[in-house]
Amino acid sequence: MTTLDHLLPGPEEAVRCADFARTIAMDPGGTAIRADRVVLVETGLPWPKPVFDHPTLREIDPLFKRAPRITRLLACRPPSESVEHPATGVWVFDRLNGHTRERRFEVGSPDQLLDLGACLVAEVAGDEITSVDIPAPTVDGVVDGPVVLVCTQGSHDVCCGADGERLAAAAESGDVPGVRVFRVSHTGGHRFAPTAMTLPDGRMWAYLVPELLDQLLSGQGAAAHLAQYCRGWWGADPGPAQVAERAVWAEVGFPLDAVSRTCVEVEPMTYRIETTPAGSAHSARDSWTVDVELVREVPTVACRKPGGLPAKVGREYRAAVRPQTL
Repeated sequence: MTTLDHLLPGPEEAVRCADFARTIAMDPGGTAIRADRVVLVETGLPWPKPVFDHPTLREIDPLFKRAPRITRLLACRPPSESVEHPATGVWVFDRLNGHTRERRFEVGSPDQLLDLGACLVAEVAGDEITSVDIPAPTVDGVVDGPVVLVCTQGSHDVCCGADGERLAAAAESGDVPGVRVFRVSHTGGHRFAPTAMTLPDGRMWAYLVPELLDQLLSGQGAAAHLAQYCRGWWGADPGPAQVAERAVWAEVGFPLDAVSRTCVEVEPMTYRIETTPAGSAHSARDSWTVDVELVREVPTVACRKPGGLPAKVGREYRAAVRPQTL
């Protein structure tokens, strides 16, 4: 294992964290969020740091933290629409058996938002909800078109606020055809800005530009090349597990995203990725064993601070796939 401490900025330098990450070719693998469900709540600006201090989110956030399924709550500014809605929009994306379900709700008051949150938590816990003030979803179905959640929270980090906003604007302007763009609050990894999550595949990406995003959403790019920009998949734990799953995706490509799969550590730093059900027609193999090793620790600098300090430790991994058929 090697370190790059000697590449820290000089004490007189105050660099952007995203620029520094590119300078040392920092690998974003293993830094994605882990979630069974992502909930977006339309939230007016400005967004504080942390965003959960916003009046719209302050009371609903603790509900989702107690949810039996791993739920990530994000503030959002939704895609531009021709008609203004006085209600607050809520979008729920669930990872389910190789596809993603989307529901959209419109709530008219803070109390109704809390009721909806309680209902969403209860539906996977098997609890009963007695409230009658739960709005029916205006959209409920499988996500079959590209959706992009771009981190644009400048109050958390200037790199996301500037680079993320430029990416979102370019995608909306037609540089990336047929995509719905949500501007969302912090999803981690601001050093890799602009960052985004794509749906329905549930992958997170780093260092995005419109041309790269178009390749990802159209499925026309080569996975072996695109994998270097992949932070991870939302169905695997952050760190080595996401790096292992990414290594399989680099070999199999986009068809892997169409099947349900698990990622389990079977030995220290060795992972088994299995599609479900076994023998799926979407890929040539249904089981892979992946060996992962830590290759270097890198400094994650404090954005625009003298010398990049205080810096945190980031870890990079290398994965080797051993094919295994069930």
